[in-house]
Amino acid sequence: MPYWNGYIDGCPQWYGTDDRVIEASAEPSGLQLYAKLSDEEWNRWFELFKQKATAALGYPVGEPEDGFEFPLLP
Repeated sequence: MPYWNGYIDGCPQWYGTDDRVIEASAEPSGLQLYAKLSDEEWNRWFELFKQKATAALGYPVGEPEDGFEFPLLP
């Protein structure tokens, strides 16, 4: 993903400046992303993330409130 900044305090991070950051954490309910970006920049980045995750995982990736479900693994 663009703007990769590495692992900061054990959390994956993109951008990493005072006014722009994306951080991720794995929670029991799924992946949680925190972002401090303009709406336009966040929307572009998040759409690209979902596209790349869908391609890598082989199933549609999206938000539960949009009707996406996490597939049960055997």
